[in-house]
Amino acid sequence: MRRLPAEWHPQQRVLLCFPRRDSDWGDVLDQAARAMLEAARLIQLACPVTLIVPDRSFFSPYATDFTGAVCYLPADDSWIRDSGPITVFEDGPLLLDFQFNGWGGKFDATRDNALPREIHRALYPHTAYQEVPQVLEGGSIESDGAGTLLTTTRCLLSTGRNGFTDKQTAEAMLRTTLGAERIIWLDHGELIGDDTDAHIDTVARFLTADTIAYVGPPPAGDPQHAEFTRMREELRERSTGYRLVELPWVDTIYSSIDGHQLPASYANFLISNGHLFLPTYGVATDELAQSILAGFGYRVVPVPCRSFIEQHGGLHCLTMQIPSW
Repeated sequence: MRRLPAEWHPQQRVLLCFPRRDSDWGDVLDQAARAMLEAARLIQLACPVTLIVPDRSFFSPYATDFTGAVCYLPADDSWIRDSGPITVFEDGPLLLDFQFNGWGGKFDATRDNALPREIHRALYPHTAYQEVPQVLEGGSIESDGAGTLLTTTRCLLSTGRNGFTDKQTAEAMLRTTLGAERIIWLDHGELIGDDTDAHIDTVARFLTADTIAYVGPPPAGDPQHAEFTRMREELRERSTGYRLVELPWVDTIYSSIDGHQLPASYANFLISNGHLFLPTYGVATDELAQSILAGFGYRVVPVPCRSFIEQHGGLHCLTMQIPSW
């Protein structure tokens, strides 16, 4: 039977993709590059990191600050959670290569769409590989490792991806490709500034086999209060069998470039080999989030992510784990 492992399954490698000089990072390019190297350094406390580098000349001045493995491959952007391979187990490991079209055609993704195939050729040539005709991003799904997936209707039923018009059609795809037996759908919960159409990894995550951590609503009066209050109600109604843990709302952060609101979230953490790498933003709620997550058996490691959200992504979005086998 095919199964998508949970993130706490032992991992052999975490992938990150270094930015290109001519990517969308703009004025925060150097900050983002240095923050990514710091994130990689911290993740290597738990798991070897391989850095995918699409722009050798841009990476060169930073190379001495990185001690992990480097793999030079073409890519459009750094969000390898969504463009990278998704690993399932079915009589052994299988690297799935879903289609990636820039979050429903919002951005060019020609090189990113080819990235799983290139990663397979360069790093895992002897591991089973399957190209999948449907569009699916790694940040749009969460697995408890035992057959239950958590996802959102706004993403999986969005226009520009697969043309699914009902949950049943999407569920059939998730059963066939990922071995899903139960799917918990959230119909609400989308951060202002999110380009992904409400990826689940920005709002609700499996924390342990019986625990879901989710972003609690902001204070009354915030324009997102009703949206996230309803998401909390949906979780309480639909996640039977799971304990729910509420994460604090991040104090509102605005772009240092043009002043728009940024989609900061404590749910965008990475779990790797007994560690929980928590995105932090230099705001008052960082310590509260760390204290809440400290009681679930992980070593919680804060990772500065302020520069990442300038391009509307976070730590989990920038990483893709390869499970051990």
